[in-house]
Amino acid sequence: MDKQEKKNMTKASKGDKHYLTGKEIRAIAKANAKEMKALEKYKNRKAEESEFLTEMKDDGNILEIDDLHTFFYTEQGVVKAVNGVSYDVPKNSVVGVVGESGCGKSVTSMSVMRLIQGPTGQIKSGSIRFKSREMKLDEKGNPIPKAGAEGEYEMVDKIYDIAKMPIREIHRIRGKQIAMIFQEPMTSLNPVFTIGQQLDEVTFIHKPGATKEMAKAKSMEMLDKVGIAMPERVYKAFPHELSGGMRQRVMIAMALAADPRLIIADEPTTALDVTIQAQILDLLRDLKDKIDGSILLITHDLGVIAEMADYVVVMYAGKVIEKGTVREIFQNPLHPYTVGLQKSKPTMNLDCKTLYNIPGNVPNPINMPDYCYFKERCAKCTKKCSGDYPEMVQVSPTHFVACHLYDEENKNG
Repeated sequence: MDKQEKKNMTKASKGDKHYLTGKEIRAIAKANAKEMKALEKYKNRKAEESEFLTEMKDDGNILEIDDLHTFFYTEQGVVKAVNGVSYDVPKNSVVGVVGESGCGKSVTSMSVMRLIQGPTGQIKSGSIRFKSREMKLDEKGNPIPKAGAEGEYEMVDKIYDIAKMPIREIHRIRGKQIAMIFQEPMTSLNPVFTIGQQLDEVTFIHKPGATKEMAKAKSMEMLDKVGIAMPERVYKAFPHELSGGMRQRVMIAMALAADPRLIIADEPTTALDVTIQAQILDLLRDLKDKIDGSILLITHDLGVIAEMADYVVVMYAGKVIEKGTVREIFQNPLHPYTVGLQKSKPTMNLDCKTLYNIPGNVPNPINMPDYCYFKERCAKCTKKCSGDYPEMVQVSPTHFVACHLYDEENKNG
């Protein structure tokens, strides 16, 4: 044992806040094991459909996330990655979610897809209401064919609370009703299967009774829709034979193959160069008008949000701190963090030689304070910021902010 290790053990024994004793680690592990076991049991239970059927608060929405808590149970403690997130995705719209790395954007989207890796990662509480369109079934449980339309079936709307669905029932939604475009297509496509085989699989899984001919026709249609010039050649190719932009187009085609109502695009242009980014964004913009659905766009790039989104959600340290229309967020940002994000974006008419950066660091997600999480980094901090975490304040019919500055203004006004 070297001197540094002895020094570290001495600090731990004296109750230094940066260290956990063996007793504390064992207590955390025991509490985590109990919590994870209960949540895993709930997730893998058998349940009647009535247990996870619900109603939308606003019929104009396709997705409503309400007070969602997604935690990760680690040896150091509970990481509150998503800590009370609430926002809506209206029909036929693009909602952009923005924030720095680690703020909970991707974890929220993974919670919607129920892709959180258990047993350490769990949806602790909250609701994820989704308006699903499913095939109408007869008394024997078979889909009812639509008259005069081969391969098509009568449809009916059902509203599910995804957070309460047993994991064995999630196949009703994942991939079929909600599709996801990941940021790195090379790690999402299987290198040992052709593009055609992977696209056809989507049709076989989600379209009952689909033949090889029907699956290939659908795959070719999707490749053509996403702007691939030689779909027959790409259909027979392996992922490594395509460029990054082509692979991302294939991922978008795969997401569209089952005609989803919601597409989650998790930083779809991050791994691409600038010219290909512009092409993919143009493609997504065109597809938004062609499909009867909505897009949840997750990105760091405020320029992408300004160009693509109808509504914007700003996240910080696992919480939504501001949300509104794209015009409200960009022309009238209220939260100091939102203002800081916009100031840190490089522009052509920038006068100073150095880029603005928000000072300080994000608080430790294991031991989050009771007061505003942005307090230590905020230039407009007041005495009230040391009190309870600010509630979400409505400043217009569509604009909301969680900040004590506007809470005080409302009370004074």
